Amino acid sequence: MEPAIIRNNKAVKSIAVWIKEYAHALRVVGGVFFALALLAGIVWVMGKEVEPIAFLLGIISSLLLASPSIAEYLVPNRKPVRYMDYDEILEFILTTEAKNDWKWIKTNWAEEAFLKEDPRLRIRVRWDDKGKHNDNFTEGWANKYPDPSASSYWYDLSNDGALIERFILVSVDGARAELPVPDIGTLEVPSLRYKVAQIFDELNTLDEYMKRSGLTVRNT
Repeated sequence: MEPAIIRNNKAVKSIAVWIKEYAHALRVVGGVFFALALLAGIVWVMGKEVEPIAFLLGIISSLLLASPSIAEYLVPNRKPVRYMDYDEILEFILTTEAKNDWKWIKTNWAEEAFLKEDPRLRIRVRWDDKGKHNDNFTEGWANKYPDPSASSYWYDLSNDGALIERFILVSVDGARAELPVPDIGTLEVPSLRYKVAQIFDELNTLDEYMKRSGLTVRNT
């Protein structure tokens, strides 16, 4: 497999991130195996038939000591989510795949998406009054549908139970789509708001309704 293909493999990336998280422990254990391999080598030189053991210990120590460097090559500058700061979390969310990296949990009054890699990173919306931003959302791009009524809701991003950011999505055309709010005075939606809308796009109607509303994604 080519390096680029390996980097894009979800399982490989997850293992690499885990290795980076426990790099110090792996190096310590690798050092222990190296010492054992050295000791076995000395015994072998002294005439004892321990060559296979010395070889095996040497291979294990090499793998353990090299694994953090290999992991850094596969996922450079990639921290485990639990060690990311505010800006790093927001930037990381942009790199996730809405359908593959997140999982939904739904009840009659709330919906929550959590990151599969680290379920402590969650985005939650409440459909009751506590979660409602505006029961009568009025903007030309949101009220142009056969069902012109629109309501907006808070989508709360939290990490390990701590609220770190809030987003607004607008339910349009009889809840057939949840659209992100564009910047004031424009029809341009910041990429992070679009990503949140993607994560909750259960009906796969987001892009169609974005186009019908004239909304575009601002990637910068």
